[in-house]
Amino acid sequence: MSEQPGPPAQPEHRPDDHPGGPPAGPTPPPPPGPPQRGGWRALWLGGIALVTAFFFYPLGLVLGVAALVVGIRARRNARRARAAAPGAVPGIVLGVIGLVFSTLSVSLTAFLWPELSGYQSCISGSNTTVDKQACRDEYYPKIEDKLGLPSGSMDKYGDLL
Repeated sequence: MSEQPGPPAQPEHRPDDHPGGPPAGPTPPPPPGPPQRGGWRALWLGGIALVTAFFFYPLGLVLGVAALVVGIRARRNARRARAAAPGAVPGIVLGVIGLVFSTLSVSLTAFLWPELSGYQSCISGSNTTVDKQACRDEYYPKIEDKLGLPSGSMDKYGDLL
């Protein structure tokens, strides 16, 4: 091997190489890293999941699960990097709320499927307001009985169907 001109190489300095023992004091923790963006994504997903839970609940289910996954990943990554994940916890909370409302909506729809599908087909086949009222008179009591609601309660909120 040929020698290269220049100063001699210095040996690598390690804290354990001190003859007097280990260096004094604990090593300082690494500085916090930049904030994680996944928390904001979780917040947006959770908010949209909550809104869609009332209007289009299958999408609310998907977005609620996505908000949970993104929020939990953002928190884990931020913890590893000793950084902040702003929006992750509220995103997880909104995602859970949207997921619960969507699950309740899907369950209620599955429970009332025969009545709701019969009512929708009856309404779509009716041409006059008298026909539509006949559909209400037929299906509203069935829904009230199945849900255990007082008689006539669907007349007040039935237009939401």
